[in-house]
Amino acid sequence: MQNKILLCVATVITVLCKCSEANVKGAVILDEYNFDKVISRFENVLVKFDAVYPFGEKHDAFKTVAEELKDANDLLIVTIGIKDFGDHDNQKLAERFGINTKKDWPSLRLFVKGEEEPFSLNKEDIWSVNEIKKFIREYSNVYLGLPGCLEKFDKLAVDFSTAGDKEAVIKNAEKEAKTLQTEADIKTANTYIKFMKKSLENESFIEVERKRLNKILKESKVKADKKENMQLRANILTSFIPVKTEL
Repeated sequence: MQNKILLCVATVITVLCKCSEANVKGAVILDEYNFDKVISRFENVLVKFDAVYPFGEKHDAFKTVAEELKDANDLLIVTIGIKDFGDHDNQKLAERFGINTKKDWPSLRLFVKGEEEPFSLNKEDIWSVNEIKKFIREYSNVYLGLPGCLEKFDKLAVDFSTAGDKEAVIKNAEKEAKTLQTEADIKTANTYIKFMKKSLENESFIEVERKRLNKILKESKVKADKKENMQLRANILTSFIPVKTEL
């Protein structure tokens, strides 16, 4: 009898833990019945399709991003729990966006108003906190300061990408760099300026170099110190992608 009681208590604790795990701070839980009604009201919606009670490194990275961005007014973060048992809740909803089997879990879809189809970050992609933020930054009008970046220079990078007089932006960046106090910030600012000058020499430099670094980071095994430096450079290059103003 005592063993049965202990077993029941353990079961209840397990269920409660799972329920707690299913709720993500900063995210709302939707289902196939209210999904379309809700997301249509927002400019940008990041949706994670996953098991009802998700776990693992990818889920942990998503949880961190959701909590860090919980106060973002221009981004709604959503979780959709898919059941592969019983009534198979939300399976048809997931299939609408190419998430057809359990092997596809978890998957992220970023819905941006004005775009016909959502952007995808799939199970086989890298799901670090940084990569999820880069994914949001690259495809939406949500500003996210990535690690190693400087906000003033992020704005200058966007100005450079859209300016007719790019040399004037470089001069402005060089002037701004002289006001910085720390060696680390000065070094980072000089990287922005270096990329601007290379882009003047070769118009496709920013995009080609960004893709090259991201490919190496995704596929190659590099030493930790080199990887950190490459990641910072990739983050800065992402800053040159103009934020969308018309969605």
